[in-house]
Amino acid sequence: MPLPFRRPKPPGLKATLVGAMLLTVGTTAALVYVPWSLVSKRNIDTIVDQVNQEITLGTSQEVEKLFNNAESAQSLLNSSLGQNLIDLTSAQDRELFLLSVLQANPNFTWVQYGDAKGDFFGAQRTSDGRLHFHLRDWDWQSRSTTATVNTYQSSDGRLEPVKTETYTMDPPFFAPERPWYRNALESTQKRAWTVYVYRSTQTPGLDATTALINPKGEIWGVIGVGIELTQLSEYLQQLQTNPNGEAFIINARQELIASTDVAEVMPTQGKNSADPHLQQLETVENPLLRIASQTLQEQGVDLKNLTELQRFAFRDPATGNRYLISFTPLEQLDWVVGTVIPEASYLVEVNRNKRMLLGIIAIFTGMTAGVAVLMADRLIARPVLGIARTAANIEAERFELGQLGAIARRSDEIGQLARVFDRMAQQVYSREQKLKQQVRDLRIEIDEAKRQKQVKEIVETDFFQDLTAKAQKLRNRSDSKAAIAASKEPEQALPG
Repeated sequence: MPLPFRRPKPPGLKATLVGAMLLTVGTTAALVYVPWSLVSKRNIDTIVDQVNQEITLGTSQEVEKLFNNAESAQSLLNSSLGQNLIDLTSAQDRELFLLSVLQANPNFTWVQYGDAKGDFFGAQRTSDGRLHFHLRDWDWQSRSTTATVNTYQSSDGRLEPVKTETYTMDPPFFAPERPWYRNALESTQKRAWTVYVYRSTQTPGLDATTALINPKGEIWGVIGVGIELTQLSEYLQQLQTNPNGEAFIINARQELIASTDVAEVMPTQGKNSADPHLQQLETVENPLLRIASQTLQEQGVDLKNLTELQRFAFRDPATGNRYLISFTPLEQLDWVVGTVIPEASYLVEVNRNKRMLLGIIAIFTGMTAGVAVLMADRLIARPVLGIARTAANIEAERFELGQLGAIARRSDEIGQLARVFDRMAQQVYSREQKLKQQVRDLRIEIDEAKRQKQVKEIVETDFFQDLTAKAQKLRNRSDSKAAIAASKEPEQALPG
């Protein structure tokens, strides 16, 4: 039964050899490329972990340094006031003392005191390098606050007055209502730490405060130091090794403490807000920080009980980009350092190397294919085709001795095959020539036998017998006449 389809023509020897060589080269290239690609991807995870560790370690050290400085300054303030080295009722002494403490600690933003009656005074450092002394008098009757601000410029370690401003604060300022004051009273420990937004600068800050209690157990007020946390954001920017990633600090309530994107740390309530609060991570506009917030929600990370680094992978369904997100607890308060690093930022170099490797493989494969075609043609295909043509010539009886001379002189297996084939061809040629000569001799014998048979058949016929008899009579008659003529010739020769 015939097949319903035609079998494909099998590839030729040259195509088979080239295909086998290309398959070998391709397999070798794949064995090199695929493991290298997998190892490079694993190395990216290792690099990201190392980056996270460096950011976490550096941030932890910086935060620890800020806390230690705040504790040292807090201890200095407590001992100075406890030993009556500073008279808080003296406006000149307290202003000079607080400005000196602030000037000696460049990381501090505030050195402040809040009185139980509602008054406040403190020294502040602003971003332009100037120092300001704030005096805020609370009026119980009008429930208003009159603020006086003395501004100083530091020159060769000395403070030079610049200007003095007096104004009525709106909204009014009542010290016992401020978060740092309340926390100091509520804290069961000697020192309270408060993170909130400074109303004067609208930036996150950290205050270390202690309640001052007289021997009778009455609260005089609360004294402490404040640190503007934007310096942590600036420090994170210095630590950031990947410009496409984001590093940030949040607390257990997912409030943004610091970030490499400083604008996101600023509260969105506006400068005129009476009670600005920290920015929630889920309300930010930065796409990488939003990815971190989404990861926290999807993975159900409990920041309050976080004890070690946790790393997650996030793939953006819209773009297909992959991000590596990590969260590491700090030793201070409930703060957590987070990082969001796009995998593509590290894959740029890897992909470039991949493309380079693929290009080298393609060039090498092309060159190998060319060499394979040339070698297969010159070393294998042509000799084999020469042997095939010789076989065809033998079949067509056009074989000539010495046709495989060049191929037979090769020392490889094809040369050996050609020599064997050449000997076989010579033997076939010799046998063929002998056979042809035997055929010619046989034909001659056959023709002679046929001729003799035909002659015999003719001779044995009656016609030939009759003809032979008649010819014999004619010969006999001719012989008689010749004899008579011969007998008469001497007589005629005698003279008369």
